[in-house]
Amino acid sequence: MTTEVFKHLQKSALVGIIFGIALNAGRFYKEGLTVGNLNYFLYVLILMGGTFFMMGLMLNRRRADTTNMRIFAMKMSQKGILKYDSQAHMKDGKMKTGWLYLTDKMIIFANTPDPELIEKKAIRLSITKAESIERFKPTPFTNDGIRVTMKKGNSYEFFVSKTGKWMDMINEIKLGDHKKNKDEIEGEVQPSDQ
Repeated sequence: MTTEVFKHLQKSALVGIIFGIALNAGRFYKEGLTVGNLNYFLYVLILMGGTFFMMGLMLNRRRADTTNMRIFAMKMSQKGILKYDSQAHMKDGKMKTGWLYLTDKMIIFANTPDPELIEKKAIRLSITKAESIERFKPTPFTNDGIRVTMKKGNSYEFFVSKTGKWMDMINEIKLGDHKKNKDEIEGEVQPSDQ
């Protein structure tokens, strides 16, 4: 379960409770807390909360406003630098919905549907300049967070599905850069034959 789904589930339960109380207030007042009234309250809670939950899931899928973000991904893919991408959320004071891209050198978060601004406003985080990139649990019930802490101290939190795959690919890129740097250093240090 992702953090977004968990939070929506909490809202749905609240909606169900509110409607359950509102539609049963007269019954509770007249008859008190009987088994029949309690059953009807649970019925309304499940019906209204479940409907709110399912509608939210259906309406929150990829929408037309992500089309330009997909075009941005195709551009990077044609250049051969895109490794992975997915719809994601970023916590920056409030939750921002957008698209997270993993290239051969960077993690990019874009959240504007405007095709003119998507490349300009995207947040670009260099993997080599990151102090740490780690997985974390945003809530006790979800484990879909990726925290990127830069060497300058800035921290970014992303919520994305398939977090394990993201971390594997990021570590693969970090390891590849580490091997390149090690090979370059060893090449510079080798003594000459003179």
